[in-house]
Amino acid sequence: MRMTPYLDIDKCLLKWFTQCRDKNIPLNGKILLEKANKYAQQLGHTNFKASSGWLTNWKKRHDVVFRTVCGEKASVDTHCCSNWIKNLPDVLAGYSSNNIFNVDETGLFFKCLPDKTLMLKGKECSGGKYGKERITIMIGANMSGTEKLKLFVIGKAKKPRCFKGIKSLPVDYRSNKKAWMTSSLFSEWLLNFDRKMKLENRKVLLFIDNCTAHNHDIELSSIKVNFLPPSTTSILQPMDQGVIQNFNMFYIKEIIRRLVDNIDNNESFSINILEAIRMSDKAWRSVTPQTILNCFIKAGFKDGDIIALDNSTTISDDKWNFVADHLNLDDRSFSHYVEMDNNVHVCGTWTDNEILSETIENTSESEDEPQNEEEIIFTQVTIQQAKHALKTLRDFVETTTGMDDNAFSALSNLEDVVAERNFSILMISSLSTLFNTSFSIDMGIKASSLFSFDVLRSLVFINFKEEKLLSQAT
Repeated sequence: MRMTPYLDIDKCLLKWFTQCRDKNIPLNGKILLEKANKYAQQLGHTNFKASSGWLTNWKKRHDVVFRTVCGEKASVDTHCCSNWIKNLPDVLAGYSSNNIFNVDETGLFFKCLPDKTLMLKGKECSGGKYGKERITIMIGANMSGTEKLKLFVIGKAKKPRCFKGIKSLPVDYRSNKKAWMTSSLFSEWLLNFDRKMKLENRKVLLFIDNCTAHNHDIELSSIKVNFLPPSTTSILQPMDQGVIQNFNMFYIKEIIRRLVDNIDNNESFSINILEAIRMSDKAWRSVTPQTILNCFIKAGFKDGDIIALDNSTTISDDKWNFVADHLNLDDRSFSHYVEMDNNVHVCGTWTDNEILSETIENTSESEDEPQNEEEIIFTQVTIQQAKHALKTLRDFVETTTGMDDNAFSALSNLEDVVAERNFSILMISSLSTLFNTSFSIDMGIKASSLFSFDVLRSLVFINFKEEKLLSQAT
């Protein structure tokens, strides 16, 4: 199909159409034509005139079909929740606790330090001064707590300066001007999750709330999606029963720990989005399977007793009071700091100006980040440097009294990763030498070399960008 020369109009109309569909607003062809002409005028395309033919091609490009819009369900009460929980065993029938998932979004003021929270606590935030320091994180896990999904982080900057030189992140990162979850981003995530489950030959049940961004029109082969009743997430959504709060506690705990270190060393303290991602990943890994299971039990997904957990997320009074004194805080309640992310918008309606601005900046591939953001360039670390660093870490672990076994386990895993990468690079180097030699002989030996390459491919284990490294070698 021939691509449209007016790609910006195309994108603006699709974004506007998507959010109207998410809110169950009925649309027809005449409305879309009028909106397309309006965007053309705002974008300066004076020669553009939306026609029925253009609209037909636009619908084909984006697989748009018009359907009857169903009315929105009314608000529900606790009686509705009780009935839903009563019928839940029938819904869960045939699925093990390992194959029942829930995901939910939460907002995070990732740059916010304790001396800034009093003006934010209890207030809704959808943009503006503090919205610039906010990200949206989608958190999810299965009912048994044995499988925590990789965090899906949405920021404002498409190419944060602090990402320069970074080739791998512990989360999936996406961006838009509002740092919101959108139906297109959720559909992308859902398709990837479906592919993963298909590769593992699994059939799973996914529970999500009826947030407008969760609307999707995609076919899934391994996931059955179940929507929670409207306005019931505070009671029925497992992630909202304490998983997200636990995650936030661990994130704040890490900030306080770093603050104490910086104060001790008389150093300034700030957080960029890369550091926020690292701390978020660490916080998510700290959430225990039992915490997740407890929250599914609390939401009515499973009968059982909620097991009391340890107090590992609690910041000691000494540390908190030390920070509070240093920052001259009037309110010393740690809970106030943890609650700063409550009521943060994670999705919503985009205005025409925001749609236009987002489309124009995406077209020009703007970095969309404040110019005063510090640029950090990471240099490539060699295998030998990594080995040396690991030896230093092992010396530290082994010469420290009472070191926990988890430290030895983590160190051993890292040593395995570096050893496997070293082996992979050696194999690729040998492979490159083999090909350079083979290509200098004749075509008969070339076929033999190709066979050797296939054999080597099956032997080489590369846990990071395997296909890219191998393709470079060929």
